[in-house]
Amino acid sequence: MEKKKIIIITVAAVLVIAAAITAILVFGSQKKVKNEPQTTQDVTESAETTTENLHQGMEKSLLTGEYVKADIARRRPVALMYNNIINAIPHSGIYNADICYEVPVEGSITRLMGIFQNYDNLKKMGSVRSCRIYYCAFAQEWDAIYSHFGQSKYALSYLKSGKIDTINTFNGEKYFFRTSDRVAPHNAFTSGANLNKAIKNLKYRSTYKKDYTGHFTFAQEGQAIDLQSDKAANKVSLGYPINQPWFEYNAQEGLYYRFQYGDKHIDDQNNKQLYCSNIIIQFVNSTLYPDNKSLNITLNGSGKGWFITRGKAEKITWQKDNQMSGQTKYLDKNGEEIKLNTGKTWICIVQKEQADKVKISKKK
Repeated sequence: MEKKKIIIITVAAVLVIAAAITAILVFGSQKKVKNEPQTTQDVTESAETTTENLHQGMEKSLLTGEYVKADIARRRPVALMYNNIINAIPHSGIYNADICYEVPVEGSITRLMGIFQNYDNLKKMGSVRSCRIYYCAFAQEWDAIYSHFGQSKYALSYLKSGKIDTINTFNGEKYFFRTSDRVAPHNAFTSGANLNKAIKNLKYRSTYKKDYTGHFTFAQEGQAIDLQSDKAANKVSLGYPINQPWFEYNAQEGLYYRFQYGDKHIDDQNNKQLYCSNIIIQFVNSTLYPDNKSLNITLNGSGKGWFITRGKAEKITWQKDNQMSGQTKYLDKNGEEIKLNTGKTWICIVQKEQADKVKISKKK
Protein backbone atom coordinates (compact mmCIF):
# COMPACT_ATOMS: atom_id res chain seq x y z
CA MET A 1 0.00 0.00 0.00
CA GLU A 2 2.83 2.34 0.98
CA LYS A 3 4.64 1.47 -2.25
CA LYS A 4 1.52 2.26 -4.33
CA LYS A 5 1.16 5.64 -2.61
CA ILE A 6 4.77 6.56 -3.46
CA ILE A 7 4.20 5.68 -7.12
CA ILE A 8 1.09 7.95 -7.31
CA ILE A 9 2.95 10.88 -5.73
CA THR A 10 5.88 10.42 -8.14
CA VAL A 11 3.60 10.39 -11.22
CA ALA A 12 1.78 13.52 -10.02
CA ALA A 13 5.09 15.33 -9.50
CA VAL A 14 6.26 14.40 -12.99
CA LEU A 15 2.99 15.75 -14.48
CA VAL A 16 3.32 19.04 -12.58
CA ILE A 17 6.92 19.49 -13.75
CA ALA A 18 5.95 18.71 -17.36
CA ALA A 19 3.11 21.23 -17.25
CA ALA A 20 5.43 23.88 -15.88
CA ILE A 21 8.00 23.27 -18.61
CA THR A 22 5.30 23.45 -21.29
CA ALA A 23 3.98 26.74 -19.89
CA ILE A 24 7.48 28.25 -19.87
CA LEU A 25 8.07 27.21 -23.47
CA VAL A 26 4.72 28.57 -24.68
CA PHE A 27 5.01 31.82 -22.73
CA GLY A 28 8.60 32.31 -23.88
CA SER A 29 7.61 31.74 -27.49
CA GLN A 30 4.73 34.25 -27.26
CA LYS A 31 6.93 36.81 -25.57
CA LYS A 32 9.55 36.44 -28.23
CA VAL A 33 7.01 37.00 -31.01
CA LYS A 34 5.51 39.99 -29.20
CA ASN A 35 8.85 41.71 -28.75
CA GLU A 36 10.06 40.98 -32.26
CA PRO A 37 10.31 44.34 -34.09
CA GLN A 38 8.00 44.91 -37.09
CA THR A 39 9.87 46.02 -40.20
CA THR A 40 8.77 48.77 -42.64
CA GLN A 41 8.26 46.07 -45.24
CA ASP A 42 5.89 44.21 -42.89
CA VAL A 43 3.86 47.40 -42.30
CA THR A 44 3.73 48.27 -46.04
CA GLU A 45 2.72 44.76 -47.05
CA SER A 46 0.06 44.71 -44.34
CA ALA A 47 -1.37 48.07 -45.51
CA GLU A 48 -1.34 46.99 -49.16
CA THR A 49 -3.11 43.74 -48.27
CA THR A 50 -5.75 45.64 -46.30
CA THR A 51 -6.32 48.10 -49.18
CA GLU A 52 -6.51 45.29 -51.73
CA ASN A 53 -9.06 43.45 -49.62
CA LEU A 54 -11.06 46.62 -49.03
CA HIS A 55 -11.19 47.54 -52.75
CA GLN A 56 -11.30 44.10 -54.32
CA GLY A 57 -12.97 44.31 -57.73
CA MET A 58 -12.74 48.11 -57.70
CA GLU A 59 -10.67 50.76 -59.47
CA LYS A 60 -10.16 54.50 -59.06
CA SER A 61 -12.56 56.68 -61.02
CA LEU A 62 -10.85 59.09 -63.41
CA LEU A 63 -13.62 61.59 -62.60
CA THR A 64 -13.42 61.64 -58.80
CA GLY A 65 -10.31 59.72 -57.73
CA GLU A 66 -12.55 57.51 -55.58
CA TYR A 67 -12.73 53.71 -55.73
CA VAL A 68 -15.75 52.45 -57.68
CA LYS A 69 -16.69 49.14 -59.27
CA ALA A 70 -14.18 48.26 -61.99
CA ASP A 71 -16.77 48.18 -64.79
CA ILE A 72 -17.95 51.68 -63.82
CA ALA A 73 -14.39 53.04 -63.59
CA ARG A 74 -13.60 51.87 -67.14
CA ARG A 75 -16.89 53.07 -68.60
CA ARG A 76 -16.94 56.00 -70.97
CA PRO A 77 -18.88 58.86 -69.32
CA VAL A 78 -21.99 60.60 -70.57
CA ALA A 79 -22.13 64.42 -70.55
CA LEU A 80 -25.72 65.63 -70.20
CA MET A 81 -26.90 69.19 -70.89
CA TYR A 82 -29.12 70.65 -68.13
CA ASN A 83 -31.52 73.55 -68.43
CA ASN A 84 -30.98 75.99 -65.54
CA ILE A 85 -33.67 78.63 -65.99
CA ILE A 86 -35.97 78.92 -62.97
CA ASN A 87 -38.90 77.35 -64.87
CA ALA A 88 -36.80 74.23 -65.37
CA ILE A 89 -35.94 73.46 -61.75
CA PRO A 90 -35.81 71.37 -59.67
CA HIS A 91 -33.25 69.30 -61.56
CA SER A 92 -33.48 65.53 -61.84
CA GLY A 93 -30.54 63.14 -61.57
CA ILE A 94 -27.78 65.75 -61.47
CA TYR A 95 -26.91 64.69 -57.90
CA ASN A 96 -25.26 61.62 -59.47
CA ALA A 97 -22.94 63.67 -61.71
CA ASP A 98 -19.25 63.37 -60.85
CA ILE A 99 -18.25 66.61 -62.61
CA CYS A 100 -20.49 69.64 -63.23
CA TYR A 101 -19.82 72.55 -65.56
CA GLU A 102 -21.69 75.83 -65.19
CA VAL A 103 -21.33 78.20 -68.13
CA PRO A 104 -23.21 81.32 -69.31
CA VAL A 105 -25.34 81.27 -72.43
CA GLU A 106 -27.37 84.09 -74.02
CA GLY A 107 -29.37 86.39 -71.77
CA SER A 108 -26.93 85.95 -68.84
CA ILE A 109 -28.54 82.67 -67.80
CA THR A 110 -26.34 79.64 -67.18
CA ARG A 111 -26.64 76.04 -68.28
CA LEU A 112 -25.16 73.06 -66.53
CA MET A 113 -23.51 69.96 -67.89
CA GLY A 114 -23.20 66.91 -65.67
CA ILE A 115 -20.64 64.23 -66.46
CA PHE A 116 -21.79 60.80 -65.31
CA GLN A 117 -20.37 57.30 -65.09
CA ASN A 118 -22.91 55.67 -62.79
CA TYR A 119 -26.36 56.56 -64.13
CA ASP A 120 -28.00 53.19 -64.95
CA ASN A 121 -30.71 53.38 -62.28
CA LEU A 122 -31.73 56.99 -62.90
CA LYS A 123 -35.30 57.06 -64.23
CA LYS A 124 -35.46 60.81 -64.81
CA MET A 125 -32.57 63.08 -65.87
CA GLY A 126 -33.04 66.70 -66.90
CA SER A 127 -34.65 68.78 -67.93
CA VAL A 128 -32.39 68.42 -70.94
CA ARG A 129 -31.66 71.50 -73.03
CA SER A 130 -29.92 72.46 -76.23
CA CYS A 131 -26.22 72.41 -77.06
CA ARG A 132 -23.80 75.31 -77.27
CA ILE A 133 -20.57 74.73 -79.20
CA TYR A 134 -18.26 75.22 -76.20
CA TYR A 135 -20.00 72.44 -74.29
CA CYS A 136 -18.78 70.05 -77.01
CA ALA A 137 -15.23 71.03 -76.09
CA PHE A 138 -15.84 70.41 -72.38
CA ALA A 139 -17.36 66.99 -73.05
CA GLN A 140 -14.38 65.94 -75.14
CA GLU A 141 -11.97 66.77 -72.33
CA TRP A 142 -13.46 63.74 -70.55
CA ASP A 143 -13.82 61.47 -73.62
CA ALA A 144 -17.57 61.68 -72.96
CA ILE A 145 -20.62 60.98 -75.10
CA TYR A 146 -22.51 64.30 -75.26
CA SER A 147 -26.29 64.26 -74.85
CA HIS A 148 -28.52 67.31 -75.49
CA PHE A 149 -31.99 68.25 -76.72
CA GLY A 150 -31.57 70.59 -79.69
CA GLN A 151 -28.63 72.85 -80.52
CA SER A 152 -27.50 76.32 -81.49
CA LYS A 153 -27.13 76.80 -85.26
CA TYR A 154 -23.47 77.63 -84.60
CA ALA A 155 -22.92 74.15 -83.17
CA LEU A 156 -24.76 72.13 -85.82
CA SER A 157 -21.91 71.61 -88.29
CA TYR A 158 -19.56 70.43 -85.57
CA LEU A 159 -22.15 68.06 -84.14
CA LYS A 160 -22.60 66.49 -87.58
CA SER A 161 -18.88 66.38 -88.37
CA GLY A 162 -18.29 62.98 -86.75
CA LYS A 163 -15.73 64.48 -84.37
CA ILE A 164 -17.98 63.98 -81.35
CA ASP A 165 -20.42 61.23 -80.33
CA THR A 166 -23.79 62.73 -79.45
CA ILE A 167 -27.24 61.63 -78.30
CA ASN A 168 -29.65 64.30 -79.51
CA THR A 169 -32.89 65.03 -81.30
CA PHE A 170 -31.55 64.64 -84.84
CA ASN A 171 -30.44 61.05 -84.21
CA GLY A 172 -33.61 60.10 -82.38
CA GLU A 173 -36.11 61.87 -80.12
CA LYS A 174 -37.04 58.37 -78.90
CA TYR A 175 -34.24 58.67 -76.34
CA PHE A 176 -36.08 61.54 -74.61
CA PHE A 177 -39.55 62.02 -73.16
CA ARG A 178 -41.78 64.94 -72.23
CA THR A 179 -43.39 65.43 -68.83
CA SER A 180 -46.54 67.30 -67.83
CA ASP A 181 -45.10 68.90 -64.68
CA ARG A 182 -43.79 71.96 -66.56
CA VAL A 183 -44.24 73.70 -69.89
CA ALA A 184 -42.18 73.18 -73.04
CA PRO A 185 -39.34 73.63 -73.78
CA HIS A 186 -38.45 72.97 -70.15
CA ASN A 187 -40.00 69.49 -69.94
CA ALA A 188 -37.66 67.26 -71.98
CA PHE A 189 -36.03 64.45 -69.99
CA THR A 190 -34.05 61.26 -70.49
CA SER A 191 -33.11 58.30 -68.29
CA GLY A 192 -30.24 55.94 -67.66
CA ALA A 193 -32.01 53.22 -69.64
CA ASN A 194 -32.56 55.55 -72.60
CA LEU A 195 -28.93 56.67 -72.62
CA ASN A 196 -27.70 53.06 -72.57
CA LYS A 197 -30.14 52.15 -75.36
CA ALA A 198 -28.86 55.06 -77.47
CA ILE A 199 -25.21 54.14 -76.94
CA LYS A 200 -25.94 50.58 -78.02
CA ASN A 201 -28.13 51.52 -81.02
CA LEU A 202 -25.73 54.20 -82.26
CA LYS A 203 -22.80 51.80 -81.80
CA TYR A 204 -20.76 54.23 -79.77
CA ARG A 205 -17.64 53.08 -77.97
CA SER A 206 -18.65 52.32 -74.37
CA THR A 207 -15.21 52.35 -72.70
CA TYR A 208 -12.42 54.91 -72.59
CA LYS A 209 -10.02 55.32 -75.48
CA LYS A 210 -6.93 53.21 -74.95
CA ASP A 211 -4.69 56.26 -74.64
CA TYR A 212 -7.01 58.17 -72.31
CA THR A 213 -5.45 58.50 -68.85
CA GLY A 214 -7.79 61.01 -67.24
CA HIS A 215 -7.97 64.75 -66.75
CA PHE A 216 -7.20 65.50 -63.09
CA THR A 217 -4.70 64.27 -60.52
CA PHE A 218 -6.22 63.44 -57.13
CA ALA A 219 -4.96 63.04 -53.55
CA GLN A 220 -4.26 59.51 -52.39
CA GLU A 221 -6.97 57.73 -50.44
CA GLY A 222 -7.02 58.81 -46.80
CA GLN A 223 -5.04 61.97 -47.56
CA ALA A 224 -6.26 65.53 -48.04
CA ILE A 225 -4.98 68.48 -50.06
CA ASP A 226 -4.81 71.56 -47.85
CA LEU A 227 -3.93 74.64 -49.85
CA GLN A 228 -1.02 76.74 -48.60
CA SER A 229 -3.01 79.93 -48.87
CA ASP A 230 -4.20 82.69 -46.54
CA LYS A 231 -7.41 83.11 -48.56
CA ALA A 232 -10.32 81.63 -46.58
CA ALA A 233 -13.17 80.28 -48.69
CA ASN A 234 -16.19 79.49 -46.54
CA LYS A 235 -18.59 81.12 -48.99
CA VAL A 236 -18.08 81.26 -52.75
CA SER A 237 -20.45 83.46 -54.80
CA LEU A 238 -20.03 83.04 -58.54
CA GLY A 239 -21.54 86.34 -59.69
CA TYR A 240 -23.91 84.94 -62.35
CA PRO A 241 -26.70 87.57 -62.34
CA ILE A 242 -29.82 85.46 -62.96
CA ASN A 243 -29.57 82.38 -60.71
CA GLN A 244 -27.04 84.02 -58.34
CA PRO A 245 -25.49 80.74 -57.15
CA TRP A 246 -23.15 80.26 -54.22
CA PHE A 247 -21.44 77.50 -52.25
CA GLU A 248 -21.08 77.20 -48.48
CA TYR A 249 -18.31 75.16 -46.88
CA ASN A 250 -19.08 72.46 -44.32
CA ALA A 251 -15.79 72.04 -42.44
CA GLN A 252 -16.96 68.90 -40.66
CA GLU A 253 -17.51 67.10 -43.95
CA GLY A 254 -14.93 68.93 -46.06
CA LEU A 255 -17.64 69.65 -48.65
CA TYR A 256 -19.15 72.67 -50.41
CA TYR A 257 -22.96 72.74 -50.56
CA ARG A 258 -24.64 74.57 -53.43
CA PHE A 259 -27.41 77.17 -53.46
CA GLN A 260 -29.12 79.10 -56.26
CA TYR A 261 -32.23 81.22 -56.79
CA GLY A 262 -32.05 82.07 -53.08
CA ASP A 263 -32.40 78.48 -51.83
CA LYS A 264 -30.69 75.10 -51.59
CA HIS A 265 -29.96 73.49 -54.95
CA ILE A 266 -31.93 70.24 -54.68
CA ASP A 267 -32.25 67.15 -56.88
CA ASP A 268 -35.91 66.10 -56.91
CA GLN A 269 -35.04 62.42 -57.37
CA ASN A 270 -33.67 62.11 -53.84
CA ASN A 271 -34.44 65.55 -52.31
CA LYS A 272 -30.76 66.02 -51.49
CA GLN A 273 -28.71 69.18 -51.84
CA LEU A 274 -25.92 69.24 -54.42
CA TYR A 275 -22.37 69.40 -53.11
CA CYS A 276 -18.75 69.04 -54.21
CA SER A 277 -15.22 68.67 -52.85
CA ASN A 278 -13.55 71.02 -55.34
CA ILE A 279 -14.49 74.22 -57.16
CA ILE A 280 -12.56 75.57 -60.15
CA ILE A 281 -13.37 79.06 -61.43
CA GLN A 282 -12.05 79.83 -64.91
CA PHE A 283 -12.11 83.38 -66.29
CA VAL A 284 -12.52 83.52 -70.09
CA ASN A 285 -12.84 85.94 -72.99
CA SER A 286 -16.15 85.98 -74.86
CA THR A 287 -17.75 87.60 -77.88
CA LEU A 288 -21.11 87.40 -79.68
CA TYR A 289 -21.81 85.56 -82.91
CA PRO A 290 -23.23 87.57 -85.87
CA ASP A 291 -26.77 87.20 -84.49
CA ASN A 292 -25.64 89.49 -81.63
CA LYS A 293 -27.19 87.08 -79.18
CA SER A 294 -25.33 83.75 -79.12
CA LEU A 295 -22.25 83.65 -76.93
CA ASN A 296 -18.89 82.51 -78.26
CA ILE A 297 -16.40 81.65 -75.51
CA THR A 298 -12.66 81.46 -76.08
CA LEU A 299 -11.29 78.29 -74.48
CA ASN A 300 -7.83 78.13 -76.06
CA GLY A 301 -4.86 80.20 -74.97
CA SER A 302 -4.45 81.02 -71.29
CA GLY A 303 -6.08 82.89 -68.46
CA LYS A 304 -6.60 83.17 -64.72
CA GLY A 305 -8.87 81.58 -62.16
CA TRP A 306 -9.33 80.15 -58.68
CA PHE A 307 -9.00 76.70 -57.16
CA ILE A 308 -11.08 76.20 -54.00
CA THR A 309 -11.06 73.20 -51.67
CA ARG A 310 -11.27 72.46 -47.92
CA GLY A 311 -12.06 76.04 -46.92
CA LYS A 312 -9.18 77.70 -48.79
CA ALA A 313 -8.77 79.35 -52.20
CA GLU A 314 -5.68 79.92 -54.30
CA LYS A 315 -5.13 81.79 -57.55
CA ILE A 316 -4.41 79.60 -60.56
CA THR A 317 -3.79 79.96 -64.27
CA TRP A 318 -5.16 77.81 -67.09
CA GLN A 319 -3.82 76.80 -70.49
CA LYS A 320 -5.29 75.05 -73.52
CA ASP A 321 -3.71 74.76 -76.97
CA ASN A 322 -6.80 74.00 -79.06
CA GLN A 323 -10.34 75.34 -78.81
CA MET A 324 -12.16 72.05 -79.45
CA SER A 325 -9.65 69.31 -78.58
CA GLY A 326 -7.15 68.59 -75.85
CA GLN A 327 -7.50 69.32 -72.15
CA THR A 328 -7.45 72.47 -70.09
CA LYS A 329 -4.49 72.46 -67.71
CA TYR A 330 -5.04 74.21 -64.37
CA LEU A 331 -1.75 75.36 -62.88
CA ASP A 332 -0.67 76.57 -59.43
CA LYS A 333 1.71 79.48 -58.76
CA ASN A 334 4.69 77.20 -59.46
CA GLY A 335 3.35 76.23 -62.87
CA GLU A 336 2.49 72.71 -61.71
CA GLU A 337 -0.88 71.09 -62.37
CA ILE A 338 -3.15 71.35 -59.34
CA LYS A 339 -3.98 68.22 -57.36
CA LEU A 340 -7.61 67.82 -56.30
CA ASN A 341 -9.23 66.23 -53.30
CA THR A 342 -11.19 63.10 -54.10
CA GLY A 343 -14.88 63.60 -54.81
CA LYS A 344 -17.09 65.75 -57.02
CA THR A 345 -15.85 68.90 -58.78
CA TRP A 346 -17.70 71.97 -60.11
CA ILE A 347 -16.04 73.92 -62.93
CA CYS A 348 -17.49 77.41 -63.26
CA ILE A 349 -16.74 79.40 -66.41
CA VAL A 350 -16.96 83.16 -65.80
CA GLN A 351 -16.60 85.91 -68.40
CA LYS A 352 -13.62 88.16 -67.63
CA GLU A 353 -15.79 91.26 -67.48
CA GLN A 354 -17.77 89.61 -64.67
CA ALA A 355 -14.68 88.57 -62.66
CA ASP A 356 -15.11 91.31 -60.06
CA LYS A 357 -18.54 89.89 -59.18
CA VAL A 358 -17.01 86.63 -57.94
CA LYS A 359 -16.80 86.81 -54.14
CA ILE A 360 -14.79 84.42 -51.98
CA SER A 361 -15.13 85.13 -48.29
CA LYS A 362 -14.37 83.86 -44.81
CA LYS A 363 -17.90 84.44 -43.54
CA LYS A 364 -20.93 82.54 -44.78
